[in-house]
Amino acid sequence: MHGRPRKPLNPGNGDEDSFQKSTQLRTLQSQLLHNHHNKIYTKEALDLCSKLLEINPEFNTAWNYRKLVVQHHLSSQTNQDFITSILDQELKIVEIALEKNCKSYGSWHHRKWILNKGLSSLDHEFSLLNKFQEADSRNFHAWDYRRFVAALKNVP
Repeated sequence: MHGRPRKPLNPGNGDEDSFQKSTQLRTLQSQLLHNHHNKIYTKEALDLCSKLLEINPEFNTAWNYRKLVVQHHLSSQTNQDFITSILDQELKIVEIALEKNCKSYGSWHHRKWILNKGLSSLDHEFSLLNKFQEADSRNFHAWDYRRFVAALKNVP
C-alpha cells in the first residue's frame, strides 16, 4: 500500500492464477491496440474487445475502439434488423461490463452513445437501473443515467 513497493507477480510466489490473468489481460490489450492501430474492424476484433471489456471495463481505449468498429459496421448496413441486432448486442456487452464494475465511466458513456442512436428500446433501461440502484443507492453514475433515459423518454 502506501510506502511499500508492490511485489512483482510471478508464478513462484503462489500468485499463479493472478499471473495468468494479468498475462491474458496484457495479451488482449496488445492485440486490441494492434487492431486499433491497423484499423481492423472485423467481427473477430469486436469479439476480442468484448473479452477484454468483460475482464477490465475500465480500459477506455477499448470502449473508444469499440465505437469505431460498431460505427464501421453500422455505416455499411441498410438492413434495419441487422442494425438493431448490433446495438442490442452492444447493450448486452455494456450490461456485462457494468455487472463487473457498476461505476465504470466508460461503460455508462458507451451505453449513452448506443441509446443516442435512437434505435434501441428504452423499456429495459429502467429495470436495469433499478437493479443497480438497489445494489447501491448512492451510485451517481446510475442516477445520472436515469436522468438521461428519462429525458429521452420525456419523463419528468
